Amino acid sequence: MDDNKEYISNSNFVQDFGNFTDRDFHKLSHFIFHEFGIQLPDKKKFLLKSRLVKRLKILGISKYSEYVNYVMEGGTKGSEEVIEMIDVVSTNKTDFFRENAHFDFLIDKVVPDFMGKGIKSPKVWSAGCSSGEEVYTICMVFEEECRLNRLRDYQVYGSDISVSILKKAVKAIYPFSRAEQIPDRYRKRYLLKSKGDGKQEVRILKTLRDKTHFIWLNLMDDQYILAKNFDIIFCRNTLIYFDRETQKQVVSKLLEHLKPGGYLFIGHSESLLNHNIPNLQQIKPTIYLKIK
Repeated sequence: MDDNKEYISNSNFVQDFGNFTDRDFHKLSHFIFHEFGIQLPDKKKFLLKSRLVKRLKILGISKYSEYVNYVMEGGTKGSEEVIEMIDVVSTNKTDFFRENAHFDFLIDKVVPDFMGKGIKSPKVWSAGCSSGEEVYTICMVFEEECRLNRLRDYQVYGSDISVSILKKAVKAIYPFSRAEQIPDRYRKRYLLKSKGDGKQEVRILKTLRDKTHFIWLNLMDDQYILAKNFDIIFCRNTLIYFDRETQKQVVSKLLEHLKPGGYLFIGHSESLLNHNIPNLQQIKPTIYLKIK
């Protein structure tokens, strides 16, 4: 062997899945929008292409065009793949105590309002819950209210379209760095630290985990499988992925599951102004009350 000859490591070779044509992109992005309400404009083409690589490798499909046909025309297996595809396509960004003013409002306004109405065991839904940080933040806040005898009990439901992210929510194990956003009084009381194995992780206390229920749910479905008796619904930083008409449709369906006098929270970057949704009164810029 010639020691002076240059050789290329196999690790430098990148598998070629062919061209992700505009036609294939538009076909798939239209399908995703129609079925899940997620907008993928042309500028998202490279993002979608890169995220699909994992699925092509797992399925042993060699071309993007073949994958698009598999999803669109694949029968039962294609339908199963849709769920896997949404897992890699959907964006899952969340934090503990994100947009903290909402949780202050729960403590200062919502709980006293519920006490006056005799609501001792509120039922909450986090729509688009991602990996569960929002759900467990609500649990921490309400657990404290139970300790103060302002509430007797509570239940928090979380829903998302990503199966893998829901599994993380159920496990309730997070890197310690993520938990640093949690106020000390909650962190000391409701988190368990990992022991040994060198992992810097925390787990939500079982007392709180037992108050939660996680389900797969597509907000674009005609009907939701949850009961229509929630006192509070959080749908934060999810509506931004929908167009205006889809936002109105989703919020209208969410309100079917919210009791009169219940509260709807949306993200600080979202707005329902001029959506003309009946029976919805704005309390704060991102907090609404169902009035009938």
